[in-house]
Amino acid sequence: MVEDVVREVWRLFRARFWRTLIIVALLLAPLELGVEIVDPDLSSDDWWLWVGISASLIVIAFPWVIGAVIHDVAVEDRTPTDAYRKTAPRLPDLMISALVTTVGIILGTIALVVPGVLLMARWALVVPLIVVEGAPWREALGRSNELVRGRTWSVVLIFVLLTLIGAALVATPLLLGYFVLEGIIGAWLATLAIDTVSVAFFSFAPFVLYRRLTP
Repeated sequence: MVEDVVREVWRLFRARFWRTLIIVALLLAPLELGVEIVDPDLSSDDWWLWVGISASLIVIAFPWVIGAVIHDVAVEDRTPTDAYRKTAPRLPDLMISALVTTVGIILGTIALVVPGVLLMARWALVVPLIVVEGAPWREALGRSNELVRGRTWSVVLIFVLLTLIGAALVATPLLLGYFVLEGIIGAWLATLAIDTVSVAFFSFAPFVLYRRLTP
């Protein structure tokens, strides 16, 4: 299963790269630019603005953009903005599930790395279940756990491999942004490259797994 899923994710990444880039940029580009522009020095008067933008990225933007990319690949939305419009009603569930899974994974990792990794795998299908089936976040957590049961380490390996591939893909944009272009624009473009690859892999992998593991 591992090889087949990674191959399918890679196929989707190549086929839908520009579409995914547009979806990611629509929401994350202005927010990431705001993070780069605002001085992150907490001793300055703008520290609250930086914290607010960063919190918006974590709590709202990333769950929504991943949900939009998954919805787009699942139903072939007419336009990139449609992917956001059609997942907007599911945003509360996406946000709550993101908070719950993030806290659970962090606590599990702090306690002993393995539990955090296992939770990440067990909850891998939460977003597809929310945006494709319309499941509430509690139901999505429980059902994802049941669907992945017995395949947990295979799912872990899939995400490890995709993380390594993603790191190789963003190495050049990262070096270009931080060491060639430099400044705010360089950091912004490097961050967008990381966001696009990360969102693509962590959207397509759950979708492919969802399609394989659901009846």
